[in-house]
Amino acid sequence: MGERVKAVLFDLDGVLVKSEDAWFLAVEEAGRRFRGRAITREEFAPTFGQGTRADIRVFGLDVTPEALDAFYVEEFLRHLPSVWVNPDARPLLEALSARALGRALVTNSVGVVAEALLRRGSLEALMPVRATSDRVSRAKPAPDLVELALKEVGVLAHEAVMVGDSRFDREAARAAGVRFFGLGLDGDVRLEALHEVLPALERPR
Repeated sequence: MGERVKAVLFDLDGVLVKSEDAWFLAVEEAGRRFRGRAITREEFAPTFGQGTRADIRVFGLDVTPEALDAFYVEEFLRHLPSVWVNPDARPLLEALSARALGRALVTNSVGVVAEALLRRGSLEALMPVRATSDRVSRAKPAPDLVELALKEVGVLAHEAVMVGDSRFDREAARAAGVRFFGLGLDGDVRLEALHEVLPALERPR
């Protein structure tokens, strides 16, 4: 195993599951509700994963972050059956657990949504630490969620790697001093599939 790596932090959406279509339907409806017109796919695509406060600012929504989070929970969960679960997720998490490596979720979703998505993939027992956006003051790309995950797993930044698929993930990891494995994205290591995480950890730095 790569020297000093004691934990792997994971983004949720786009890594363990893919729920972009379900999220689009929720955000589209938020536009109707809180600005009087639907949010289009063209507006949504470059912003996916940015967090609730950024949604309010970027889309011009007339709503508080707390109220928008509550709306998203209700609306998103209606579309949960459409969420795709990465078939590599459970085998990878089981392998990390067998090697006694820490595992943590680092997501801009709120806790209720994150828990529902983990249950969708039967992953909840394999992800003991969940750093969710309702637990910090700043979502990704700020480092707060990554720092919370490190604290709760009990490792230092140089002892962890983070796996993500967006610039928000990459910026948050770098701001926290954590090595970044990009899934279909350039990082300290670039991966094309989730099952490549373990071989990447086993390679010397």
